[in-house]
Amino acid sequence: MKSIPAEIKKFFRREELPRNTAILAAVSGGPDSTALALGLAELRGELLFSLTLAHYDHGLRRAEEARSEEAFVRELGQRLGLPVETGSAGAGSLREEAAREKKSLEAIAREKRYAFLKSAARRRGCSFIAVGHTRGDRIETQVFRFFQGSSAETLAGIRPRRGEIIRPLLGVDRSDVLAFLREQEQGWCSDASNQDISFLRNNVRLRLIPAAEEVFPGFAKALDSLAEKSRLAADFLEEALRAADPWVKAASGWECSWAAFLGLHPLLRIYSVYKLCPARGEKRIPYAFLAPLAKARPGAQGIILQGRGLTLLRRGDRLHARGDIVLNRKKGYFYQIDGNLDFCIESRLRVRAEELASPAEGEDVFSRGGEDSLFLRSRRPGDVIQSGSGPLALGRLLADWNVEESLRDLVPLVQRNGKIVAVLAAPLGGENLRLDEEAGPGRLRIRVCQIGERCGQQTE
Repeated sequence: MKSIPAEIKKFFRREELPRNTAILAAVSGGPDSTALALGLAELRGELLFSLTLAHYDHGLRRAEEARSEEAFVRELGQRLGLPVETGSAGAGSLREEAAREKKSLEAIAREKRYAFLKSAARRRGCSFIAVGHTRGDRIETQVFRFFQGSSAETLAGIRPRRGEIIRPLLGVDRSDVLAFLREQEQGWCSDASNQDISFLRNNVRLRLIPAAEEVFPGFAKALDSLAEKSRLAADFLEEALRAADPWVKAASGWECSWAAFLGLHPLLRIYSVYKLCPARGEKRIPYAFLAPLAKARPGAQGIILQGRGLTLLRRGDRLHARGDIVLNRKKGYFYQIDGNLDFCIESRLRVRAEELASPAEGEDVFSRGGEDSLFLRSRRPGDVIQSGSGPLALGRLLADWNVEESLRDLVPLVQRNGKIVAVLAAPLGGENLRLDEEAGPGRLRIRVCQIGERCGQQTE
């Protein structure tokens, strides 16, 4: 049996985590996160770090169960002498958002949970966020990533450390966790939703992995080896790209020499462009979309690749990468605003975005920084904005403004972290509505006008 505290100490040494730091531990109340909290609490004096517990209610369970789990975590924190941060998505809100955004409920829940954890870490001054993933979680991730045709990076499974997120128990089995909790005479909460096979991860855990174990007894050891080899391959690819990356920042995106791009190994061509894709943070980029880059020919001209928010265009001896409208449905667009950009929407509107070198104010100035990217998108069914008087259906708002029905799908919406922070309907006969947003480092000015009208300092 592996000792939980001993494994945590090994992790701290291996990852060279600094002393006198502050850690936020995510605790759902389940066995893995409970063991993580106990193990970290036992070592805080020896390894010299402060510890805060954090609990998030996804609003997917019965209210009684959710209250019971939160009470469990609060009591655990009190017994260990630790502060506890709590947050909640609100009953049913994630299901509604998943349906509206056409994303999986699991993906939405993960996004909201990590957004809460990062916000709580900032409030508490924590440099790291510890989560209770174990070896079993890593194996599950490898299995379903394999069936999704993923890359070497994702076949490595869950990384022990990614930025501020740390996973000290990733080398620990569930049997080690349960033995530690029994030794500590510590109970935990049971989550009935873990048996719901409508969730992909549960289906993999409860059906696919047992079937694989029956055909390939002990296959998990082979996946340990695959994880290590895949991690080395992914690291090698990253280093190779750093050494040969031809892309340089340009006023309207990125550019490089066409000859230098063709000189890359086909895999490096694909990977270099993958890193440029603005939609990469929103969803997985299919290999089939990038695969034509492996067969790019010297004589190719014009558009080399287009879609997923990106256009690759060859002009002369230069290859240009710039943002492009992504059609999510028959009428619609989705665009990441990450710097100086200039683009058109269906030959009707022009959008100009510019980075501001110094702090500025105004209805068209938005904060940027960290992982909270800004997106410009069209409306979607069920869109709701949170105004001072409460939630308001976007369709109702546009109707009240007398925006022509045929133009309502063109109205630009500014989105941050899944929340609409501005409605820019003035160029289409409505109004511009700015909603409260958190201040952050950096500033972007976003202007929208009809093509042919004045947009900022220039005439279109």
